[in-house]
Amino acid sequence: MAEKPKPLSPSQLRAERQNAAQVPPATARHPRGQDEWQDFISNRIEEAMREGAFDNLPGKGKPLKLNENPNEPSDMAMANSILKNNDATPIWIGDRKKLLEDIEAFRGDMTQRWGWMQEDWSAANGDRERLSRRWNEQISTWRTQIAKLNSRILNLNLILPIWRLELLRLHLAEELSRIGAPERLDEGR
Repeated sequence: MAEKPKPLSPSQLRAERQNAAQVPPATARHPRGQDEWQDFISNRIEEAMREGAFDNLPGKGKPLKLNENPNEPSDMAMANSILKNNDATPIWIGDRKKLLEDIEAFRGDMTQRWGWMQEDWSAANGDRERLSRRWNEQISTWRTQIAKLNSRILNLNLILPIWRLELLRLHLAEELSRIGAPERLDEGR
């Protein structure tokens, strides 16, 4: 008959429970930190490379075929693929390009007209009142043109799929400052 083990004394029982509760650090399980995961992943990749796991992969040396655009809304994927397959561009791209060209043409016209006005102002001694009226009319025309351009900018910004492509509205004071022109011609110039 097998002999029964001797019961442990209360102090022995406590010591055994404490020892069981303490897990040695080498076998303790703890969540890995980001650095540990990166090291683990890097080691696994290097190990696989040494073993030749990446040799002779299909498509080696050829560009990746990434058919899906992760930034493309799912409801636009089909329309964009049709445009791409037919070498067409979305309407908003053409509209934005045309609007930018029109803004540059407007700024070029402003620069040119300001140059003419400076020449006329320096040449005309007694007829500056007429030049001042002509300049005020030009400023009024530019205000109207800026209002039309700003309306187009607003309409375009509403349909742009990417907010970073939005255009800023034009302001007459900023445009005049860009070319170094005053809003009103003074007699003391």
